[in-house]
Amino acid sequence: MPHLLLSLHLLTASPGGAAASSSVSPPSFAGRRRTVIASRRRQSLSLLLSRGSGGASALGTLRGGSDGAAAPVTAATVAVAADRPVPMYVPPTAPAVPDDEESAVGGTAAVASAPSSTAVASPVSASASASASASSPVAPATKKKNPALANLSERTPPAVALLGGLYLLLKLAGTKGLIGLVLAVQVGMYSEATSVVEQFHGKAAEGELGSNRLEKWWWFATAIAATSGRSVLTRYTSITDAGMNLSAFGMATVSLVWAVVQMAGVIVSKTPSGEEAATPEDLLRRYLGKIAACHFALLFLVGQSSFWIRTVQDYGIAWVLFPAFLVVVNDTMAYVFGVLLGKHKLLPRLSPKKTVEGFVGAALATLAVAAPLMHRTVGGDVLRRHALAVAAYASLVAPFGGFLASAAKRAHGAKDWGTLLPGHGGVVDRMDCQVVTAPFVYLYLKACFGGVVGGGGAAATEAVL
Repeated sequence: MPHLLLSLHLLTASPGGAAASSSVSPPSFAGRRRTVIASRRRQSLSLLLSRGSGGASALGTLRGGSDGAAAPVTAATVAVAADRPVPMYVPPTAPAVPDDEESAVGGTAAVASAPSSTAVASPVSASASASASASSPVAPATKKKNPALANLSERTPPAVALLGGLYLLLKLAGTKGLIGLVLAVQVGMYSEATSVVEQFHGKAAEGELGSNRLEKWWWFATAIAATSGRSVLTRYTSITDAGMNLSAFGMATVSLVWAVVQMAGVIVSKTPSGEEAATPEDLLRRYLGKIAACHFALLFLVGQSSFWIRTVQDYGIAWVLFPAFLVVVNDTMAYVFGVLLGKHKLLPRLSPKKTVEGFVGAALATLAVAAPLMHRTVGGDVLRRHALAVAAYASLVAPFGGFLASAAKRAHGAKDWGTLLPGHGGVVDRMDCQVVTAPFVYLYLKACFGGVVGGGGAAATEAVL
């Protein structure tokens, strides 16, 4: 209150007094100092009152009118006279008050270099803010988790669940259960791949070229009839190979005619203003892009995975599980060596997380476990060189299936092929390396052994389980 009254006195003092005294004798250091303090007090109080409810009326009351008469009394002047703080806006971070002699005398600091839009808080508000800041508890800093460990903890439960489900399926259903699983995996992979392609090219409008979803599943049925379906139906039904070949060829012929007729009668949708949404050439280009992507998915995913069924039927479950476990070991060790030792990127444009150290370390680890793993799964008197041959292919060639799948999904603007498995992505994300080994294993066994190894599917199943 005393320094507020001092500020009021300086503001209402006659300006002639200072001029008269200055004309008599030069002001002393103490006088100049008081003049500076009064000037700063005047600026501070002007800012303070201009933020209050009285505004310019309160400022006019303190200084008086232009003719010397007092201006009308307002709510702001009453608040000042009653020693109550005038309402004002206090910014979240007020400028620091210098701890010097001038601020100690005045009690309210005003920084001369501060812009005119900066609000100055009163001593009461400043002290209250300081005490509130000091008394408020400070939240403890959250410790950041290791991204590698977090990713591993997210991927482990789904992987364990998959292995457990596979064991129960083979224990209960045996060879037929694995064949059914392969067919389900083929449906999932094709669905994910075509969905990513359709999202990238955009959904076709009703009646436009490529809007009929039945067409893409007709292509899938044609591929199944020529690969997996042929292996299953000729083995468990009376249908012959010649009958399946004729059926698959007929379905392919229907697909050809269907596609050409659609392209010939292309329909261009119209915008609300009557203009064409796209040219016929654009629609044809987009449709052919979808066709190419779908047929590539059929060749790379469905075609190669169909060799699993032939392997199970001719050589048993063990020769499907053994290379599959090798790919799992290779993938896991590539992740471990990449996290621990990875410094040089292998193919950064296609798969930024893969490193040279991870690739080499995984290959060595896969070759090291090949022989013990074969003895455990396949058993019998199978030579060690066969284990090393399959392990070499699984560690040196199979990863390139993952690189190709990674390039395809990045080209279509997708991070993962699906969201079925938390931490893993979709079915394609887990099977892109596995499908590459399927044709090699079957053709390798066919070349080396010719007939059935290990007593066929039933004996191999009992040996594994």
